[in-house]
Amino acid sequence: MLPEVWTVNATASDTLDAHLLTGMLDSMPDHVFLLRVEGERYRLIYCNQAMRDFMAMVSAAPECGEYLDRIIEDPNLYLRVHNNYQRALSSGQVIQYEESTEGLDRIPLATFDTRISPLTDPDGSSRYICGISRNITARRQAEAALRQTNEDLEIQLAENRRLQQQLQYDAIRDPLTNLFNRRYLMESLKRELHRAKREDYPVTLMMLDLDHFKHLNDEYGHATGDQALITFSNRLLQGMRSEDVICRWGGEEFLIMMPGLALHDARARVEGWRQAHSPMHIPLGEEKLAIRFSAGLATAPLHGLDPEELINAADAALYFAKAAGRDQLQLFTSTTES
Repeated sequence: MLPEVWTVNATASDTLDAHLLTGMLDSMPDHVFLLRVEGERYRLIYCNQAMRDFMAMVSAAPECGEYLDRIIEDPNLYLRVHNNYQRALSSGQVIQYEESTEGLDRIPLATFDTRISPLTDPDGSSRYICGISRNITARRQAEAALRQTNEDLEIQLAENRRLQQQLQYDAIRDPLTNLFNRRYLMESLKRELHRAKREDYPVTLMMLDLDHFKHLNDEYGHATGDQALITFSNRLLQGMRSEDVICRWGGEEFLIMMPGLALHDARARVEGWRQAHSPMHIPLGEEKLAIRFSAGLATAPLHGLDPEELINAADAALYFAKAAGRDQLQLFTSTTES
């Protein structure tokens, strides 16, 4: 049906042009409509086929000449439409907004991108609203799916980073005591000795061993032995400096690297720590186990700058401490080595 604004005083050529134009508009998938403003109401002058088909799902197909408040029966939906039209008329400019079919029970939920243009006829006697609504439901769904995919990807990437950090952490930590492992200490010791040689400062190693640990395991079980190792490790962490590297060397042996600490200073610190923690008491039911330890000290560059050489020196000092009766600290000397 041709809009009435095109049929008044129209020539045959004008009528043909209008007919071709409406044919073109009817071929469009977008909703195209024209309303005339009559006070606070809007009279439908034209809508294309896509708009008629859509409205037919809501109620009956709209007829030209009907008022919009009769076509849109839902008062809340009509109020939203009316307010948007008033904004366009007040501004005198094209406005664009999104609207949905939410609240229309007989229509699948859809989203439309709508452009509203206020128009005035040539003699200025009437005002019109021209609208074009494009169904962007598929686009919004694709965007929502993409956002969800990106969110899922971010979650997965965060989980991958967490797992990578956990793997890196596990690669350098002892699983029982959470202290550094042998591999990490060896790598750290190599770097520290190179730096110490270049910058001329001492690096002292302390090797510790829990006394009679095998007897403790045999008498009280491995669970008690594990608890003794964990408790002892925690005491070590509390007693050492932040720059010290504390390692579970293996079994009941521990190795501590103390950069920048001379042999006599390390000895004084360890002896003070021994007075506080040897014996170390571990609760076991109603009784307490008394855990003692032996230790050996060696320092670079005095006892060597090679990691293996320095570790062997600390181990020899520890062996001497155990051979001398345990529960004591010994320094590495040539006599100790022999």
